[in-house]
Amino acid sequence: MKRIEKSALPEHTPREGNIELLRIVCMLIILGHHLAWHGVAMQSPVQQNRVIATFLFAGGMTGVNCFVMITGYFLAPFKAKRFFSTVLQTLFYSVGLTLVMKYTGWNPAITGQNIVDSALIITRSPYWFVVMYLGLNAVLPILQPAVKNLGQCAHLWILIVSAVYLSVIPTVTFQNPSNPFFHQITWFFFLYVLGAYFRKYPNRFTRCWPVHGLVFLGMVTLIAGLCLWGKSYPDLFQRVGSRQNFFADKNALPQVICSIALFLFFTGIRVKPVKALTLLSGASFGVYLIHDHMYFRSMIWGQWAQVWWACQTLDFWKTALLAPLVIYLSCAVMDILRKYLLERPLMKLLSPVFDKIDKYLQI
Repeated sequence: MKRIEKSALPEHTPREGNIELLRIVCMLIILGHHLAWHGVAMQSPVQQNRVIATFLFAGGMTGVNCFVMITGYFLAPFKAKRFFSTVLQTLFYSVGLTLVMKYTGWNPAITGQNIVDSALIITRSPYWFVVMYLGLNAVLPILQPAVKNLGQCAHLWILIVSAVYLSVIPTVTFQNPSNPFFHQITWFFFLYVLGAYFRKYPNRFTRCWPVHGLVFLGMVTLIAGLCLWGKSYPDLFQRVGSRQNFFADKNALPQVICSIALFLFFTGIRVKPVKALTLLSGASFGVYLIHDHMYFRSMIWGQWAQVWWACQTLDFWKTALLAPLVIYLSCAVMDILRKYLLERPLMKLLSPVFDKIDKYLQI
């Protein structure tokens, strides 16, 4: 396997259409996961709808894993502008949507303490992914140069040891992490290092996208099957709190294989980075923040998409296909407007400050 030298990894990587499309697909998968989970479709009284919902649920953490691997794939360094724009974007939606829900009367039960909590995006965050992602970015001044300069043998050895400790052992022993926060942040570090390895050391296997596509479909089917099968044998899952969805967890070995397969499928194809694709992809994080807001999501899945009503009919498959797409497009439009009207002028004003921070932290 031939290593890509550091000079071949530009500081400002041009847009790649396949990765932009991967971001969109990952968020659509996550939307499907939330439709099944928050929309309670997995409890449908109709058997075929429970199967559909379980398939949607099975891929949720695949999307999460791939998002973090993308960061590693580009060997993203710490950028003050990206870090603080993520914080401000999260605050905008976390606090803003909470205020909207309260003062429009959609959720009058929201209290002043709830509003304060929505602003504490680290200690009381409604978005667990944001906490871990910001934690990953906070250590990038150290992590990125270290990973960038790793030799292939050392890089591969770190991945093998980490995969055994974080994925293989917990999977075969049905073991929950003793410290969920520490486990999640180390898992994000692992995914960053994994994505970087695929970028630095491409080979015929990593580029064999048809095989990866088939593996992805096979693993999603396996995970969904294990989730459905597990409901009939709850005693087997007592060590993990009777969670029959254990194999759908982000670090479960079937899920890891599924995530790698999807990631390599898209890195192996070529897609032209057209402007519309770039715009929709750039809004994917905003789509997450809007649709998964702790007070807003019940309205989306319960009142607007009416998932519980739909999953009691034989037409549920239409909701399963269309709802994630409609929600993505609607939230993307909102986030694009926010970006052009608010974020860009503010970031342009603060750019000199961010440049000084980046220069100070440069190793």
